[in-house]
Amino acid sequence: MDEQEVLRTIDAALRQEGFKKDWSQSAHPYYVGRIERHGLEAEVSIEVPDLDFVDPPVIKLLSRGKAEGKRTPHLLGPDDMVCYVAKGAMVLDRYDPGGTVLQCLKLAEKVLGDGLRGRSDLDYADEFSQYWAAGPSILVDLPEGFRGDGEIFYVGLSRRAKDKLVLAPKDGLPPSLKALHAANRGIKATPEIAPCRIVRVDRDLGADRGGALPRNLRGFAAFLDRIGVAHELKLALEVGTGLTRWIAICAPNAICLAEIKIPKRFDRPEFMKSRKSALPKLLLDRTEDVAVERHLGSPIDERFLYQRNLGTVPSLAGKNIILIGCGTIGGFLAYNLAQSGAGSLGGCLTLIDSDRLSPANLGRHILGMSFLGQNKADGCAEYIREQLPHLAVDGRPVDATAILKSLSGDLVIDATGEEPFSIALNHHAVSQRPNYPPVLHAWIVGNGGAAQVLLCDGPEHGCFKCQKPKLAGEPRYRVMRPDSDNELLRNPACGDGLYAPFPVSASMSAAAFALDLVLAWNSGDPRHRYRTRVLDPDRSFQIKDMNLTPAPECPACQTRAQ
Repeated sequence: MDEQEVLRTIDAALRQEGFKKDWSQSAHPYYVGRIERHGLEAEVSIEVPDLDFVDPPVIKLLSRGKAEGKRTPHLLGPDDMVCYVAKGAMVLDRYDPGGTVLQCLKLAEKVLGDGLRGRSDLDYADEFSQYWAAGPSILVDLPEGFRGDGEIFYVGLSRRAKDKLVLAPKDGLPPSLKALHAANRGIKATPEIAPCRIVRVDRDLGADRGGALPRNLRGFAAFLDRIGVAHELKLALEVGTGLTRWIAICAPNAICLAEIKIPKRFDRPEFMKSRKSALPKLLLDRTEDVAVERHLGSPIDERFLYQRNLGTVPSLAGKNIILIGCGTIGGFLAYNLAQSGAGSLGGCLTLIDSDRLSPANLGRHILGMSFLGQNKADGCAEYIREQLPHLAVDGRPVDATAILKSLSGDLVIDATGEEPFSIALNHHAVSQRPNYPPVLHAWIVGNGGAAQVLLCDGPEHGCFKCQKPKLAGEPRYRVMRPDSDNELLRNPACGDGLYAPFPVSASMSAAAFALDLVLAWNSGDPRHRYRTRVLDPDRSFQIKDMNLTPAPECPACQTRAQ
């Protein structure tokens, strides 16, 4: 079916329903008609911007008939676009364009009908944040349950973009955001601030079923009165300078902010200084003249950022985790650990590596050219602090072999991929049990044939050396196929070690594999501590995940037994 046939089919289907094409509104097929079914009377438009039907037709409510003025859920934006299907929730049939537009129209009719009859009042509260938003969103970094005096900080999160507004407690902007502002706006630059009254209510906004959303101070005062916090308005108007006042309402279903814009005629010393205490009364006597712009708050606090994506899996918040090796695996793993909460809520993520980033590393490292010549641990820590607020990330540019005896924390991760170091770390961990943290090893086998991880967290399970008790002997579980070559190449510089060529996908897979086991350990049920993920089946054997049993001839375990 060519494009012209698609257009003719859509036109015939909608004209049969009484819709008329409006050539003046859009370059795409655009029709206007009435819905008069089951007591519902409303005028709507339907536009089909995507003839492949990857995106659904856009349906808007133009008038509500007898229900004019009634609050209705599932309407987005100032032009009342009907939210009748969630993106990706339904596959539309591009080979039946006429039937598809009628199917969408029917769904929109039901959504509108239920809303206009009051059957979807609970949905309005669920979606309240979408209706409230009018101005730009504001980032919100507040401790749990905080109320009282806060501040709006104008923070330069990027050199290229204008300042972003962040709501935080008074004098409570996270140090990481202050440092980011200084890096982007000048070393001595500090964010501009505006006072903001923070109000907290224990019921959903929008659940009271009353009133339109405020556009001026009169409507906002009525809104605050309906939710039982009318007295907070005077407190918000009393503080601050200039012609703007802020108030934030934190509810279970939304964080809504109001920017109160005082008319310019009040910008005189008699109102802003000598008679400042009288300003609230003067404004409240002229509420219709005072505009209010509504903003939606978007949380960026630690609990929200680093837990929401994990669902029921506990985040790494509060844990002290040491990651040794910030190279091809460790660089990606460091960032993944941070995204999972490592370094938040009192915990610390410590990164250890003595190596510097070289041009040869760029093809499979998380850091880019701007970090060339910088220590990898310091560079990864700096990169994480730039991208993710709040986190305590400590880069330590030291040789880990010198501090193996003194490592402490909740978990040590070995991402060096260097067998001699892993054997040394394993020796100290086993010999000092139970006074040494659990150790998780992660490495790539051969030229990206497989990724393996091993958690050593007690004598009842095998240690790293238990995989291959005799250095010159055979491993207990062979990963690489006998006919697979393990190619090692030499760097051009004298003194540089050999390296194994493999794609960056192997590095990322190994890091993700290690993170899965870290999260399983943190949840209290590691289950399989020895895991193998085959990346190249032609080069590697598939090994079943297991708990590695201690090897009777393991020299590390025998040393501990003695």
